[in-house]
Amino acid sequence: MAEASRIKEALSYQSKYCYNDSDVLINKYDVQDQQTLDKIERNITALMLVNLQTKPLPSPNVLFSVEYFLILHKQVFEHIYPFAGKIRSENMTKGNTPFCRPEYIYRYLSMLFEKIFDDVKKIKTKEDLITFLSYYYSELNVVHPFREGNGRIMREYLRQVVLFINKYLNFDYELDFSSVTEEDKDNLMNGSIMSAMNGDLELLNKFFNNMLKEKEVIKGHQK
Repeated sequence: MAEASRIKEALSYQSKYCYNDSDVLINKYDVQDQQTLDKIERNITALMLVNLQTKPLPSPNVLFSVEYFLILHKQVFEHIYPFAGKIRSENMTKGNTPFCRPEYIYRYLSMLFEKIFDDVKKIKTKEDLITFLSYYYSELNVVHPFREGNGRIMREYLRQVVLFINKYLNFDYELDFSSVTEEDKDNLMNGSIMSAMNGDLELLNKFFNNMLKEKEVIKGHQK
């Protein structure tokens, strides 16, 4: 009963990140119409994510750190939201699934990134890599460290981790999210729910299997 009451309270709570009597996030454009804000956000974050693809990978001690994960969020969302690059400070739920409480987020992320770095060394095959990506997408999703933009930052972060794995294991894969189908979106959304509820990674495995591609070779050079 106490848990149900807490979830109900969280769902009805007026977020301090939103305008009064609204669920529209406070933003640097002071746009209070959700559809307009969505359009602005999509356009800006798409450009920022493309820009990240042109940058070299950081060193391993940076890549596998909480600070770098926060930097990614800041780089993608700093032109839109004042909370860019900051761990959320209020509870969040989706459906009946509560995400990690704010006071535990940093500590859990620290442990998670250490484990990611350790588990990179255990990957031997493409199937191992897909399972690795699904598992850590699920883990990061349950933590849900940001008030907005978690999925995009998680996918960008894992894209960079795959590039690191290529160097470490002499693989030649990339995560390509440029041609996501409606079925892929359903697998990602429903897979995130299933993995949070009971640890079932089947749909997330399907999603990452479709996103994980061998790099194209054009006239003797990699794409």
